[in-house]
Amino acid sequence: MNKNNNSSTAERILDVAQDLLQRNGYNGFSYQDIAERVKIRKASIHYHFPSKGDLVIRLCERYVNQFIERLHQLDQKYDCSLRRIQELTRVFSRIVKDKEKMCPVAMLSAEVEALPQGARTHLQRFVDETEGWLGQTLENGHNKRELVCHGGATSHSRVLLASLQGGMLLARATGEKSHFQKIADDLLAQLRPVAIPERILTNHTVAKSA
Repeated sequence: MNKNNNSSTAERILDVAQDLLQRNGYNGFSYQDIAERVKIRKASIHYHFPSKGDLVIRLCERYVNQFIERLHQLDQKYDCSLRRIQELTRVFSRIVKDKEKMCPVAMLSAEVEALPQGARTHLQRFVDETEGWLGQTLENGHNKRELVCHGGATSHSRVLLASLQGGMLLARATGEKSHFQKIADDLLAQLRPVAIPERILTNHTVAKSA
């Protein structure tokens, strides 16, 4: 098996593992479950990830890297700080649309005591980076009068992230996907200055030109 095939197989394993994690939690799937979905032997999974701990560490690293890259893309695409935060809520909303799935970070956080230290480190990085991005976006938006920031950017960023993560949990618990969107809409309404109508957020002119 060449290097490219090794890489492809490892990515397929991670893709299936993430799907199972988002549906069933860390303790809700096994290597046998992955093997059946990927159609390989369990020994092949162990070749790439000797233990489930190794697998979840790599899974966390990959997801957090992808999420942080998504935040950078929002910075590059949108000038309006409020629009950037709205688009972040849509990132989570796309997960909520599948009522059987949850954000990997939320699922893993519920089972954090069972995780290896490496995975916990990546989860903490997710929180630090996301709160940092939200805090900077709130501060910039407040300075440019694009949004209203109550209680300081740092504390408000924590409230926003906790509310969005909690909203996903409530949406799954109630079985009502709209529950998350109502929470997100309320959070955005609290940020929106009277001078910026909601219609501006849906206008493509706020996006940066390519």
